[in-house]
Amino acid sequence: MSFYTSLTGLNSATAQLSVTSNNIANVGTSGFKRSRADFGDIFATSPLQKSSSNIGQGVSLKQVSQEFSQGNVSTSGNSLDLAITGDGFFPLLSADNLQQIYTRNGSFTLNDQNNVVNSTGQRLLAASVDSSGKADLNNLDPLVIPPKTSGQAQETTEIQLGLNLPAESTPIDLKFDRTSPATYNKSTALTVYDSGGNGYLATVYYVKTQAARIDSPFAKWQTYFFVGDRQVKPALQQASNASGAPLYVNKYGEVLPKTDPRVIPGTGTTEMYTLDQQNDTRPSSAATALGAPLTETYFKDNALKGLNFGSDPLATPPVVASTISFALTVDGASAPQTISYDLKAADTDPDTLAKTLEVEINNQLGTLSTSTDRRYGVTVNFDPDARQFRVASGTTGDTSSIQIANANDNAKNLMGFDAANISSVLTINPSTTTALRGQPSQPAILLGSAMTIDTTKNVQVASGNKQLQVAVDGITGSITLTTGSFTMDQVAENMETEINKLVDEETGRKVAGVTVGWDPIAKRLKFQTGTTGETSTIQVTGSNADWGLADTKMATGGTTEWTALKQYTENGALQYVKNGGQTESPTGLSTKTQWWPIFLDRGELSFDLTGKPTSPLDPMQFETAFLEGGQGALTMSIDFTQSTQYSSPFAVLSQAQDGAPEGELMGLDIGVDGLVSATYSNGSQASLGKIAVANFSSPTGLRQIGDAAYLASSTSGTPRIGEAGSAGFGSIRAGATERANVDLTQELVDLITAQRNFQANAKAIETSSTMTQAIINLRS
Repeated sequence: MSFYTSLTGLNSATAQLSVTSNNIANVGTSGFKRSRADFGDIFATSPLQKSSSNIGQGVSLKQVSQEFSQGNVSTSGNSLDLAITGDGFFPLLSADNLQQIYTRNGSFTLNDQNNVVNSTGQRLLAASVDSSGKADLNNLDPLVIPPKTSGQAQETTEIQLGLNLPAESTPIDLKFDRTSPATYNKSTALTVYDSGGNGYLATVYYVKTQAARIDSPFAKWQTYFFVGDRQVKPALQQASNASGAPLYVNKYGEVLPKTDPRVIPGTGTTEMYTLDQQNDTRPSSAATALGAPLTETYFKDNALKGLNFGSDPLATPPVVASTISFALTVDGASAPQTISYDLKAADTDPDTLAKTLEVEINNQLGTLSTSTDRRYGVTVNFDPDARQFRVASGTTGDTSSIQIANANDNAKNLMGFDAANISSVLTINPSTTTALRGQPSQPAILLGSAMTIDTTKNVQVASGNKQLQVAVDGITGSITLTTGSFTMDQVAENMETEINKLVDEETGRKVAGVTVGWDPIAKRLKFQTGTTGETSTIQVTGSNADWGLADTKMATGGTTEWTALKQYTENGALQYVKNGGQTESPTGLSTKTQWWPIFLDRGELSFDLTGKPTSPLDPMQFETAFLEGGQGALTMSIDFTQSTQYSSPFAVLSQAQDGAPEGELMGLDIGVDGLVSATYSNGSQASLGKIAVANFSSPTGLRQIGDAAYLASSTSGTPRIGEAGSAGFGSIRAGATERANVDLTQELVDLITAQRNFQANAKAIETSSTMTQAIINLRS
C-alpha cells in the first residue's frame, strides 16, 4: 500500500507544481488573482476497525481556489483603463448578450459601436444617472462613449459685440457697397450656427454717418449685417431707457417710459415715429386773436386816423373822444367781459394804443369779483407790416383760448375786430386732439429761506419787519404789513393782499393774481405770479431776516417748449405700426391714441460726447435671415451696449454668440465613484453613466473562465450591485490597471517545496519498490 500512498503524493506534488507554475506564468496578467491548491489526506476505515491502528492512504487535491487580495495599481496613458481599489468586480456583458461576467481586469477600449469593451469584446456595464449624478442601479446597460454630441447643436439667437469705434473716423456719404471698402469704415466677422450646428460666416459693417455737432451732440454709425452673402435687415426696434423700459411719445414730443403712470399706450394701428426725426422744437404759444388788416382810412404813415383821438370841449362843435368796445372771453371764462376804452391823443401811435389797451384789459380781468374768471397776462400788440392788432391770452398751450365779439364800429374799423371780415381770426378755441400751441407755461415762483423764528405759534409783525420791497412783472413798490400778532397763514394772506394792491404809477397797470403761501414743513414762504412765461418775474425782499426774505433773488417764469411730431416716411409714403410691424396701410388707425411708441432708426448706433452709447440700450433685433440653399432661417439680435467711441483705434473688446455646433469628444473623466463625464468641443458636458461595481458574499466560490474573468455560482452567491466607494465596494481609479497579486518570491519558494515533495514521494516509491524486490528475491 505504501506504493499507492506515495503515488498520491506524487500527484499532489505535481498539482502543486502546476498551480505554482500557473501563478508564475500570469504574473503580468492584469487583474489576475493567485491560485492556491488545497489538499486533504485520505483516510479509510470501517466501523469494526480500530482507527488508532489504521494507516492513512495518501493525499488528494480538494480544490484550486483564488486569493482575491489587492494587487498593485499601475498607471497607464489610457483613460479607459480602470482599477478597483478595494472589494468588487467590474460587471461585463458577454458578446452574445447572454451572460453577465465579472472581472478585476480593467483594460478597456472602445469598439466600433462606441461601447467600452475588454480584449474579448465583453462590454462594460454602467448605470444611467440623472442630472444630479444619482445612479439607477436596478438597470445596467453597456457603457457607450459617443464621439460627438447628438441634438446639442444650438441655433444662434444672440450675438454680443463690444467694440471701440474710433471717434476720429470721418463720416461717409457714399452709398454702402460691401465690395467697396471706401463705403464703410470698419467691419467685424464671426461664425453663427443654425439648429443643425452648421456654421455660417456673419459680417457686420460700420459706416459713420454723423459726427457730433452743436445742434446734435451725438455721433452716429449705421450698421449693415450679412449672413453669407445675404443682407439681414434690422427689425423695428422701440427705443428704451437705461432701465430697459420701452419709450413712448405724446403729441407734444414728451418722451416717457412705459413705467410712468402718465403713459397709456394706444392699441390697434398707430402712426410711426422715430426718435431722431423729432427735432422740430417750438416754444409754447398763447391763443391769439388777429384783427383784419387796417385800411388806409384808419392807418397811414404809421399812425392811426379816422376817429377822434381825445376830447376837445372848447372846439366848435366840441370834440368827443371816440370809444372802442368789444366783448372779450379768455381761457374759457364763464362769461365775456366788455372792454370799453376812450381813445386818447397819444393813441394815434398803434403801439401806444396796444399797450394802453393791454393795461385796461388786465386791470379789468385781473380784478373780477369771481376769482375763477380772473385772467392775467393778456397781451396786445400791433404788427406794422401786417397792419394787424393781435390779442393773446395770458396762458400758453392748447388749453388756452380767446374770443373777441360784439365789437362796435370803432373797434371794427380801428382794430380790425370785424367778424364779417374773412381776414380776421377772432375766435381761437382750445385744441383737444391736435397739438397746435404746446403746453401751459410756468409762473415765476419765489421761495424764501427757512425762517429761524418759532412759527408754531403766533409771530409778531412790528415796525422792524413790516416793510417789504416787491417787484412783480416790472412793477415795483413797497408794502407795509399790518402790525400785530398773527399766525403765519395770516401773515401770508396779508402779504398777498398788499402785493396785489400795487400799481405801476407810469402805466396804471395793477399787480394781480400773485399768491402767497406758507409751508409749515420747510418753514418758508412761497410767492407765485398769476402771469406765466419767461416775462413773468417776482422778487420780494425785506431787510429783516424774520421772513426769510433777506437774500432773495429775482425769480423768473418759464415758457415751455414742445416738439411737433413728424411721422416717419419711407419712399415718400407715411408709415404706420400694426402688431409691432411696419406698414404703409392706415387700416384700423386709432383716433384715440395719446401715447405712441417711439422707435430707433434701424441699424443705427449713437454715442454721446463722452463716447458712451446712447442708443440702442437693448440688443438690436434683426429680421429673420433665410439661409442659402433653403437650409433654414435664423432670427438673431446683436448687443452693442458694451461698445464705445473713444479716440483710440478700432478694437473688438468682446465678441460672443450663443450658438454652438455639435461637439466632438475632447476629454473623458471617470471619478472615483465611477461617474463617467464627457467634455465636447462645443463646451457641453455630459454624464454618460456610472460604472457599477459587483461584489459577492463568497468571491472564492466564483467560477473561473479564463481571461481573469468569472461567472457567479451557487457557492459565490448572487451578485450585489453598488456604487464605487460606497460601503462594501471599492473605489475606481481611472487611467490605471490592477496588476496580478502574485508574489514571485513566494511562488518560487512554493515551487521548491513542491519539488522536494515530489522527490520525497518518488524516493518513497523507490524504497517501496526495493523492498518488494527483496521479498521477490527471497524466493529464489
